[in-house]
Amino acid sequence: MPVEIVMPKLGLTMTEGKIIEWKFKESEKVSKGDILFILETEKVTYEVEAPEDGILARIRVPAGETVPVGAAVGDLAAPGETLADLAAVPEGDTDGQTSKPAASKTPPDAASAPPPAAAGVPDRIKASPLAKKVARASGVDLQTIQGTGPGGRILRADVEAAGQQQTAPVRSHAEPEPAAEDRLVPFSGMRRAIASKMLASKIETAQTYMSVTVDAGNIVEYRKTLLPVIEDQHGVRVTITDLMMKVTASAIQAHPVINTRWTDEGILFLGAIHMGMAMALDEGLIVPVIRNIDRKGFARIARDRIELIQKGRENRFLPDDISGSTFTLSAMGMFGIEQFTSNINLPENAILAVGAIIDKPVALNGEVVIRPMMTVTLSYDHRAIDGAEAGKFMRTLRSYIENPILISA
Repeated sequence: MPVEIVMPKLGLTMTEGKIIEWKFKESEKVSKGDILFILETEKVTYEVEAPEDGILARIRVPAGETVPVGAAVGDLAAPGETLADLAAVPEGDTDGQTSKPAASKTPPDAASAPPPAAAGVPDRIKASPLAKKVARASGVDLQTIQGTGPGGRILRADVEAAGQQQTAPVRSHAEPEPAAEDRLVPFSGMRRAIASKMLASKIETAQTYMSVTVDAGNIVEYRKTLLPVIEDQHGVRVTITDLMMKVTASAIQAHPVINTRWTDEGILFLGAIHMGMAMALDEGLIVPVIRNIDRKGFARIARDRIELIQKGRENRFLPDDISGSTFTLSAMGMFGIEQFTSNINLPENAILAVGAIIDKPVALNGEVVIRPMMTVTLSYDHRAIDGAEAGKFMRTLRSYIENPILISA
């Protein structure tokens, strides 16, 4: 019997995948290990190999469609089988599991429909505050949406579904015709995911910022001391970023409110510290995760960082590699950026932006001296983290950066 080709589950967090491209056509021979198709799940692309030799007898899900994990996407006939054998394998929409664009909801009977909002009075529309914010940001008219909440209330999901169905964004002016030298780059799945997450970060959080400039002289010297020892014993080179991630994790341990998530029921304090490490790829920004960083020494952190960078360069990330972070650190020192702010990486409540170490004149003991200085900026959700708590965290972080011997390696 033909073998079903299914959407694989790549890690614990994956629930669905989008088929980007089939590498073979129906009736073509394939060998075990050949790339059958390429899938995309949010920010990760993955090549799915043929489990055995055979013929790609049928493609059930064409390129561009999204299906849940475990759904059948095609059939592989074994050597010696004919396409007629497929008659025993029912074809369909994989038991209705294939993801389709959200369809417009059928309006309820007039007797059960909620009363329409008065013209020109949008506040009378029954919608959640978050739904109204998302609607304003995306240009969706709430009066055109049938809500699915209690009593017909419009929810955020209703607004997002309506926005996806719009054939063109609402604009206040006509778009100019593209010039001959202009070039349109279609959105990739990664770019769409980044855009959605960045917009949500701005809309759904009360982002507030706090910066402090610290003397990085001691942490630079601390690295010089550790470098030959760790390189000799473990074969890896420790960077300032490795030290900053460990230092930040130690400061988070002293101030658990930084390692939280906002939920509808309350503020969730997370026991483990999983450090997100902002990384720029050619396709866009991605945040691989070093798990349980508070329990790891500098050598292990450096090794994990190197492995994640290598995976990114080779496009080998799995969903678990880029999910589950509880706090993110973004470093731009390699570009000479002295100070910047970062958007919170939802569903986290805070992110730290680390600037370059720059020699600057500073006052020390009544004299002007040149010291290596570094500016770090915390972006935090003020709904969950008060300014005083953020200030205490930054004070501890500064003390650890200026005295790294205080933390355990």
